[in-house]
Amino acid sequence: MRRALLLVVLAGLTLAAVVASSAPAQPAHDCVPGPELRFRTADGVRLVGHRFGGARPGAKPVAVLAHMSNGSLCEWLPEARRLASRGIWVLAFDFRGHGSSEGTQRLGRLGLDVAAAVKAARGLGARRVVVVGASLGGIAAVVAAATVKPPLAGVASVSGPALIPGRLDARPSAPRLTVPALFVASKADQNAGYDFAADAQRLYDAAGSEAKRLELVDGSLPAAS
Repeated sequence: MRRALLLVVLAGLTLAAVVASSAPAQPAHDCVPGPELRFRTADGVRLVGHRFGGARPGAKPVAVLAHMSNGSLCEWLPEARRLASRGIWVLAFDFRGHGSSEGTQRLGRLGLDVAAAVKAARGLGARRVVVVGASLGGIAAVVAAATVKPPLAGVASVSGPALIPGRLDARPSAPRLTVPALFVASKADQNAGYDFAADAQRLYDAAGSEAKRLELVDGSLPAAS
Protein backbone atom coordinates (compact mmCIF):
# COMPACT_ATOMS: atom_id res chain seq x y z
CA MET A 1 0.00 0.00 0.00
CA ARG A 2 2.83 2.40 0.82
CA ARG A 3 4.33 1.89 -2.63
CA ALA A 4 0.89 2.26 -4.20
CA LEU A 5 0.23 5.62 -2.51
CA LEU A 6 3.71 6.86 -3.42
CA LEU A 7 3.01 5.98 -7.04
CA VAL A 8 -0.38 7.71 -6.87
CA VAL A 9 1.16 11.00 -5.73
CA LEU A 10 4.10 10.79 -8.11
CA ALA A 11 1.73 10.00 -10.97
CA GLY A 12 -0.37 13.02 -10.07
CA LEU A 13 2.72 15.21 -10.11
CA THR A 14 3.84 13.71 -13.42
CA LEU A 15 0.45 14.35 -15.00
CA ALA A 16 0.67 17.91 -13.84
CA ALA A 17 3.84 18.35 -15.80
CA VAL A 18 2.16 16.97 -19.08
CA VAL A 19 -4.25 31.81 5.81
CA ALA A 20 -2.42 29.20 7.92
CA SER A 21 -0.79 29.38 11.38
CA SER A 22 1.19 27.01 13.58
CA ALA A 23 -0.40 26.30 16.96
CA PRO A 24 2.16 27.04 19.69
CA ALA A 25 2.83 24.07 21.99
CA GLN A 26 -0.54 22.46 21.28
CA PRO A 27 -0.96 18.75 22.03
CA ALA A 28 -0.46 16.72 18.88
CA HIS A 29 -2.19 13.58 17.64
CA ASP A 30 -1.14 10.43 19.45
CA CYS A 31 0.28 9.10 16.19
CA VAL A 32 2.67 11.95 15.44
CA PRO A 33 4.69 14.35 17.64
CA GLY A 34 5.23 18.05 17.21
CA PRO A 35 3.15 21.19 16.73
CA GLU A 36 0.19 20.98 14.42
CA LEU A 37 -1.10 23.33 11.75
CA ARG A 38 -4.49 24.90 12.44
CA PHE A 39 -6.55 26.73 9.84
CA ARG A 40 -10.15 27.69 9.12
CA THR A 41 -12.51 26.77 6.34
CA ALA A 42 -14.49 29.33 4.34
CA ASP A 43 -17.47 28.70 6.63
CA GLY A 44 -15.41 29.22 9.80
CA VAL A 45 -14.65 25.70 11.03
CA ARG A 46 -11.20 25.22 12.53
CA LEU A 47 -9.34 22.22 11.16
CA VAL A 48 -6.13 20.54 12.25
CA GLY A 49 -3.36 19.25 10.01
CA HIS A 50 0.18 18.01 10.33
CA ARG A 51 3.17 18.81 8.14
CA PHE A 52 5.72 16.26 6.98
CA GLY A 53 8.96 17.42 5.44
CA GLY A 54 9.53 20.66 7.35
CA ALA A 55 7.66 23.70 8.55
CA ARG A 56 7.35 25.10 5.02
CA PRO A 57 7.49 23.43 1.62
CA GLY A 58 9.97 25.78 0.01
CA ALA A 59 10.45 24.65 -3.59
CA LYS A 60 9.19 21.10 -2.96
CA PRO A 61 6.10 19.70 -4.66
CA VAL A 62 3.23 19.37 -2.19
CA ALA A 63 0.71 16.61 -1.48
CA VAL A 64 -2.42 17.36 0.56
CA LEU A 65 -3.84 14.10 1.95
CA ALA A 66 -7.54 13.65 2.76
CA HIS A 67 -8.51 10.64 4.88
CA MET A 68 -11.32 8.06 4.85
CA SER A 69 -14.62 8.26 6.72
CA ASN A 70 -14.59 8.05 10.52
CA GLY A 71 -10.81 8.37 10.51
CA SER A 72 -8.13 11.01 10.89
CA LEU A 73 -4.84 12.18 9.43
CA CYS A 74 -3.17 9.36 11.38
CA GLU A 75 -4.35 6.96 8.65
CA TRP A 76 -1.83 8.59 6.32
CA LEU A 77 1.17 8.47 8.66
CA PRO A 78 3.28 5.76 6.92
CA GLU A 79 2.58 7.16 3.46
CA ALA A 80 3.13 10.76 4.55
CA ARG A 81 6.53 9.90 5.97
CA ARG A 82 7.47 7.93 2.89
CA LEU A 83 6.50 10.78 0.59
CA ALA A 84 8.43 13.25 2.72
CA SER A 85 11.50 11.02 2.46
CA ARG A 86 11.19 11.31 -1.33
CA GLY A 87 11.27 15.10 -1.26
CA ILE A 88 7.51 15.75 -1.31
CA TRP A 89 6.15 18.12 1.34
CA VAL A 90 2.96 16.71 2.84
CA LEU A 91 0.00 18.22 4.66
CA ALA A 92 -2.36 15.59 6.05
CA PHE A 93 -5.44 16.96 7.81
CA ASP A 94 -8.58 15.98 9.71
CA PHE A 95 -11.96 16.65 8.15
CA ARG A 96 -14.46 18.60 10.26
CA GLY A 97 -15.91 16.44 13.00
CA HIS A 98 -13.02 13.99 12.69
CA GLY A 99 -9.80 13.60 14.64
CA SER A 100 -8.76 16.84 16.33
CA SER A 101 -10.69 19.17 14.01
CA GLU A 102 -13.69 21.10 15.27
CA GLY A 103 -17.23 21.06 13.91
CA THR A 104 -19.65 18.27 13.15
CA GLN A 105 -19.53 15.72 10.36
CA ARG A 106 -21.24 17.41 7.40
CA LEU A 107 -20.27 15.51 4.29
CA GLY A 108 -21.72 18.13 1.97
CA ARG A 109 -19.14 20.62 3.25
CA LEU A 110 -16.03 18.47 2.90
CA GLY A 111 -15.02 20.13 -0.35
CA LEU A 112 -14.57 23.28 1.71
CA ASP A 113 -12.25 21.37 4.04
CA VAL A 114 -10.03 20.24 1.18
CA ALA A 115 -9.97 23.76 -0.26
CA ALA A 116 -8.98 25.14 3.15
CA ALA A 117 -6.10 22.67 3.45
CA VAL A 118 -4.85 23.70 0.00
CA LYS A 119 -5.10 27.36 1.00
CA ALA A 120 -3.18 26.61 4.21
CA ALA A 121 -0.38 24.93 2.26
CA ARG A 122 -0.25 27.83 -0.20
CA GLY A 123 -0.14 30.25 2.70
CA LEU A 124 3.13 28.58 3.69
CA GLY A 125 4.54 29.04 0.20
CA ALA A 126 3.35 25.94 -1.69
CA ARG A 127 3.23 26.45 -5.43
CA ARG A 128 2.67 22.99 -6.92
CA VAL A 129 -0.09 21.17 -5.00
CA VAL A 130 -1.62 17.76 -5.66
CA VAL A 131 -4.58 16.58 -3.58
CA VAL A 132 -4.87 12.86 -2.84
CA GLY A 133 -7.98 11.49 -1.17
CA ALA A 134 -8.90 7.96 -0.06
CA SER A 135 -12.55 6.85 -0.10
CA LEU A 136 -14.43 9.75 1.54
CA GLY A 137 -11.35 11.88 0.95
CA GLY A 138 -11.39 10.84 -2.71
CA ILE A 139 -14.88 12.15 -3.43
CA ALA A 140 -14.16 15.34 -1.47
CA ALA A 141 -10.92 15.82 -3.42
CA VAL A 142 -12.73 15.65 -6.77
CA VAL A 143 -15.39 18.11 -5.60
CA ALA A 144 -12.78 20.58 -4.37
CA ALA A 145 -10.47 20.20 -7.37
CA ALA A 146 -13.20 21.47 -9.69
CA THR A 147 -13.34 24.83 -7.90
CA VAL A 148 -10.01 25.54 -6.16
CA LYS A 149 -8.28 28.65 -7.52
CA PRO A 150 -5.53 28.90 -8.61
CA PRO A 151 -5.95 25.42 -10.08
CA LEU A 152 -4.23 22.45 -8.46
CA ALA A 153 -1.31 20.69 -10.09
CA GLY A 154 -3.39 17.52 -9.96
CA VAL A 155 -5.93 15.43 -8.06
CA ALA A 156 -5.95 11.71 -7.24
CA SER A 157 -8.93 9.73 -5.94
CA VAL A 158 -8.17 6.33 -4.38
CA SER A 159 -11.28 4.16 -4.03
CA GLY A 160 -13.42 7.29 -3.99
CA PRO A 161 -17.18 6.93 -4.57
CA ALA A 162 -18.86 9.04 -7.21
CA LEU A 163 -21.85 9.62 -4.95
CA ILE A 164 -22.80 9.36 -1.28
CA PRO A 165 -26.59 9.54 -1.68
CA GLY A 166 -28.14 12.66 -0.24
CA ARG A 167 -24.84 13.88 1.17
CA LEU A 168 -22.04 14.38 -1.36
CA ASP A 169 -21.97 14.05 -5.16
CA ALA A 170 -18.84 14.29 -7.32
CA ARG A 171 -20.66 13.60 -10.59
CA PRO A 172 -21.45 17.28 -11.36
CA SER A 173 -17.87 18.23 -10.43
CA ALA A 174 -16.06 15.74 -12.65
CA PRO A 175 -16.92 17.43 -15.98
CA ARG A 176 -15.67 20.73 -14.54
CA LEU A 177 -12.22 19.33 -13.77
CA THR A 178 -9.49 21.04 -15.75
CA VAL A 179 -6.51 19.75 -13.76
CA PRO A 180 -4.69 16.46 -14.30
CA ALA A 181 -6.72 13.70 -12.64
CA LEU A 182 -5.94 10.16 -11.52
CA PHE A 183 -8.59 7.63 -10.47
CA VAL A 184 -7.46 4.43 -8.73
CA ALA A 185 -9.45 1.45 -7.44
CA SER A 186 -9.28 -2.30 -7.12
CA LYS A 187 -11.45 -4.25 -9.53
CA ALA A 188 -12.88 -6.09 -6.52
CA ASP A 189 -13.27 -2.99 -4.35
CA GLN A 190 -16.88 -3.03 -3.10
CA ASN A 191 -18.37 -2.12 0.24
CA ALA A 192 -21.98 -1.86 1.45
CA GLY A 193 -23.59 -0.84 -1.79
CA TYR A 194 -20.55 0.89 -3.27
CA ASP A 195 -18.65 -0.37 -6.30
CA PHE A 196 -15.52 1.75 -6.19
CA ALA A 197 -14.05 0.36 -9.41
CA ALA A 198 -17.23 1.24 -11.30
CA ASP A 199 -17.24 4.68 -9.67
CA ALA A 200 -13.60 5.26 -10.65
CA GLN A 201 -14.52 4.40 -14.23
CA ARG A 202 -17.57 6.66 -14.06
CA LEU A 203 -15.60 9.64 -12.75
CA TYR A 204 -12.79 9.05 -15.23
CA ASP A 205 -15.23 8.96 -18.14
CA ALA A 206 -16.91 12.17 -16.96
CA ALA A 207 -13.73 14.08 -16.06
CA GLY A 208 -13.16 17.17 -18.18
CA SER A 209 -9.40 17.03 -17.67
CA GLU A 210 -7.30 16.74 -20.81
CA ALA A 211 -4.70 14.80 -18.80
CA LYS A 212 -6.43 11.99 -16.95
CA ARG A 213 -5.66 8.42 -16.02
CA LEU A 214 -7.57 5.40 -14.73
CA GLU A 215 -5.87 2.60 -12.77
CA LEU A 216 -8.02 -0.46 -12.00
CA VAL A 217 -5.81 -3.00 -10.25
CA ASP A 218 -6.27 -6.67 -9.46
CA GLY A 219 -6.65 -7.85 -5.89
CA SER A 220 -7.37 -5.57 -2.97
CA LEU A 221 -6.29 -1.97 -2.65
CA PRO A 222 -6.59 -1.02 1.03
CA ALA A 223 -6.85 2.76 1.20
CA ALA A 224 -5.34 4.66 4.11
CA SER A 225 -7.71 3.36 6.75
